[in-house]
Amino acid sequence: MKQTITALLLAALAIPAAMADSPAEIRTQSFKKILRAFEPMGMVVRDRDPYNKAKFIAMADSLKQIAAEPFNHFPAGSIDGKSRAKPEIWSQPAKFQAARDTFLKAVNELDSTAHNGDLASIKKSYGVVAQSCKACHDSFRGPEK
Repeated sequence: MKQTITALLLAALAIPAAMADSPAEIRTQSFKKILRAFEPMGMVVRDRDPYNKAKFIAMADSLKQIAAEPFNHFPAGSIDGKSRAKPEIWSQPAKFQAARDTFLKAVNELDSTAHNGDLASIKKSYGVVAQSCKACHDSFRGPEK
């Protein structure tokens, strides 16, 4: 009985990933995972939630683990009806790669800063990650459809 329930739960968790079959859907889900990992840290750096070093490290580690995931899902021609990806992703690949690298470097720095435990430094590193997101969105993400 326990094995059946466990199998059903695992299958239910896998359904959203299985349904997200287009590259645009996969990267959208991946970016949403990043947001869900990043925003709780934002609550801490904006002093809306208390700082707990161990919890913050776990959040930063989680973000670092998934940060590169969506960037594997930008094959040429993968703009669909819901995609907010701009054509500049493919017409300016070096610029897009640089934006990705800036984001990943900022995430790695945030993770390192989290492990050091200095909240003032964490707040600064969080801001650098947020700015890297904004810069990429400004250049490569279109308006909501």
